Amino acid sequence: MNEIERIQGSSQYLATLLRRSPDFSDWLWARKNLYRRYPLTGLYKELLESSERIESFARLLTCFREFKQRHFLRIGARDLLGLASLEETTSQVSDLACVALQVGLDILIRHPEWWTDREGVKTWLQVKDDLQITVMGLGKLGGHELNYVSDIDLIFLYSPKKQGEISSPDSLFLLNRLCEWLIRLLSHRAEGDRVFEVDMRLRPQGKDGPLVPSVTAATDHYLLSGRPWERQMLLKARPVAGDRALGMAFLQEVRPFVFRRFLDFQALDELRAMRDRILAEAVRPNKKWQQFDVKLGVGGIREIEFLVQSLQLIYGGRHPELDEPNTLRCLKRLSDLNLLPPRVVEELKDSYIFLRRVEHWVQLDQNRQTQKLPKSEEARSRLSVALGFGPDEKEFLAKLEACCSTVHGHFLALFQPEEEPSDQSVRAVEGKAGEVEKENFLGNFSAEDLARLETHLKGFKSPVRRTILDVLNEYGRLKEPDLREIVLLRMEHYFGQVVKRPGLAKVFRSSAPWLQDLCGGVASSALLAELLTHHPSLVEGVATVSGVLPDIAAWEKTSTRLLKRADSLEEGLEWLRRIKNERLVQLVLGDLAGDVGHAALEHQLTSLADFVIRHTYQRILDNLQLSRDLPLSVLSLGKLGSHEMSYLSDLDLVFVYDPRPGEEEHQIPTDIVRFSQRFMRMLSTPLHEGPGYVVDARLRPTGNYGPLIVTRNAWFEYYEKQADLWEIQALLRVRHVAGHEKLGRWIEERAQEICYRKRDPREVWNRICHLRGRMQRERSEEKGETVDLKLGFGGLADIEFLVQGYLLSEGYRDPSLRISSVRAALPGVLEKISSHEVLREIQTAFESLRSLDHRLRLFTNSTASRLIPRQLEAMQALKLWPPAQGGSSLESWHDLLRMRRRVRESLQHFCHEL
Repeated sequence: MNEIERIQGSSQYLATLLRRSPDFSDWLWARKNLYRRYPLTGLYKELLESSERIESFARLLTCFREFKQRHFLRIGARDLLGLASLEETTSQVSDLACVALQVGLDILIRHPEWWTDREGVKTWLQVKDDLQITVMGLGKLGGHELNYVSDIDLIFLYSPKKQGEISSPDSLFLLNRLCEWLIRLLSHRAEGDRVFEVDMRLRPQGKDGPLVPSVTAATDHYLLSGRPWERQMLLKARPVAGDRALGMAFLQEVRPFVFRRFLDFQALDELRAMRDRILAEAVRPNKKWQQFDVKLGVGGIREIEFLVQSLQLIYGGRHPELDEPNTLRCLKRLSDLNLLPPRVVEELKDSYIFLRRVEHWVQLDQNRQTQKLPKSEEARSRLSVALGFGPDEKEFLAKLEACCSTVHGHFLALFQPEEEPSDQSVRAVEGKAGEVEKENFLGNFSAEDLARLETHLKGFKSPVRRTILDVLNEYGRLKEPDLREIVLLRMEHYFGQVVKRPGLAKVFRSSAPWLQDLCGGVASSALLAELLTHHPSLVEGVATVSGVLPDIAAWEKTSTRLLKRADSLEEGLEWLRRIKNERLVQLVLGDLAGDVGHAALEHQLTSLADFVIRHTYQRILDNLQLSRDLPLSVLSLGKLGSHEMSYLSDLDLVFVYDPRPGEEEHQIPTDIVRFSQRFMRMLSTPLHEGPGYVVDARLRPTGNYGPLIVTRNAWFEYYEKQADLWEIQALLRVRHVAGHEKLGRWIEERAQEICYRKRDPREVWNRICHLRGRMQRERSEEKGETVDLKLGFGGLADIEFLVQGYLLSEGYRDPSLRISSVRAALPGVLEKISSHEVLREIQTAFESLRSLDHRLRLFTNSTASRLIPRQLEAMQALKLWPPAQGGSSLESWHDLLRMRRRVRESLQHFCHEL
């Protein structure tokens, strides 16, 4: 069978076209159009050139239909002969519709005499340049996956080019008439055929709404009164003709309606109701699959589309890449984001391609809009042949049954409710659990306390309640009544807040592995418990990644994509704050689970702060419309500068400005001061999405008494001639974090030169030791059994001063010592001054004290580093100490005191008076 016979034997419609128009055969084969995939521009040029020669609307109808028929023959033949994939076929059919809409709009705008009277023509010529119109494609047209005989769902929108109302009251009448004739051009039957049927029922307010609403009216409709099905509809909305920039601006405006800001588990109930309607309406196949509907039947196309769109609505606010109208491309993105397993995606993709091809050839047989398998044996045989199975339909039907079964299984699994045990089994389990709880709980927790917690847990599924109680059971054995009470209150307060938010409670729809870690974190950490209680939805950041801590590069990439979607300053800063606090929760849980060591934790916390600083800087800069090349460098000092941040660490920042030509050398412009003040305020001010950072600018030249911003020359002159050694010591950790990079690098280079000059070691150590002693006396507040892990005797400050003193005195001669991080520099310094045994002891003490300081902050939710024996015991009881990763040789109060003495002895090698 040759190619022509195959085409004629597979589709009566294509066979009719070849019979009626012999020139089509010549166009297809002799001109080799069968082997061409036409670009959109080629289709547009072809239709426009033929349309421009037309002198009447009636002839235009014929021109459009001949264009459609010619290319349907080409696209169908390529599909049938295996020269094109489903993606190419649907894309080319969609291109035909877009081109027909665009050329039709262009031609009708130029020829108003075809669709209005003489007065109307005169008015139109006066007002047409005052209007913008966009044609929005919905459904399969918007997704660029059109069927051969699809309706095309459209929305027309207009906007005046200038602010205010359109100039003539007749303008809207003429605009509506123009769109009516565009619809007629495509959908009116001429010579027994149409281009595409047009459906306008999905526009705002449906058939009762205006045919061409304004962009403003449509936006208000969706944002103020949009319904769930309209959210799903707008997933596939895309401009397909007219002013595409206007269409994209409209989509940006309604995006908050389509994609909720965070995980939209509230949508599950709405989607489940839609799913139930689909199941109720779905047609089950009979034994011979006669008249089975491949779109609406069980396991049909609609189930795949609904599954994909449901995940888009739930996760689209979190993952902007899910704003993808094409089903196959969106399936791939769901796989890339691990929202669907690769195996499931592959099965759905294969089934979708097969079912869509069945749909295409059912329609193309008689050019009729249907999704039902034909009744007659002859038509069914043609369908089987077209799909490559031969005239015997058994193999085809087996494939169809397998695909529908696979699709339906995945469709049901998406919204499968968690099985609640039967009443009888519940009573049996609860009876056994009650005995266990009496033994494990009631001896420690009062029945009233447990009853109070249970009132909050009633809104959760049984497996979730069980996990929460299991975690609580672990802490029920605590001997200290105060600790038990704290744990119970934390759990009660947090889940009490969650249950008030039905949408958020959906996050806890199963006893996911991360739930146990979360409950343990809430129970043991005041920092985590208070943060989540005040901002309970931060748990979405854990649920999104299924409790797995993303690496910093992947996290930054995802977060940057999220921030790009925020247009306004306020929305951008709220997103930034949300991202920051969700990441903090992830890091705390990763720390407690032992997934991240404390050296890595410090680096991650610093990278998080850097990210927030950079993006806040850029947002404020753009909002104030200041140049991206603003010669201002934001410099970090302290733990931020050396990549050693802990929980709740301050941001030590310094601002240096390099006056531009024409500006006064020692005067900071007012707008730069205002920018810096606003920047600091936006980093620190609590927002709806949680706390920010404490910003400390006191380490700038001359401290609180000096200006907030210094010029480059003033900065250099101060450190060259006036700075005390303690200020040079702080400069060891200076680092550019935002703003003008070239200026920042210049500051870093000058700081290196200043810090690593040759100095008299005796003078360095005399000053260092004096400053360390003064710090201990004035700031450590060690009384009785209280020790200060940071500032007290043998504390972390001893090690910092030991390392930094050595760097200031010896760094000039040994470049390998020029390291800003105390943690990184410590081994090299100890090798120079100590025996191997001392090196190992001090290194161990540093790791233990730093780790203990991190965990103390989790325990107290405070930056204070003071500790008493009872707190250490409580941290051990709550499993906050020792850390899961690496452990620690610090197991008792005695170990802590011993380590402090050993640390002080090392510093006393240089500071005899301490």
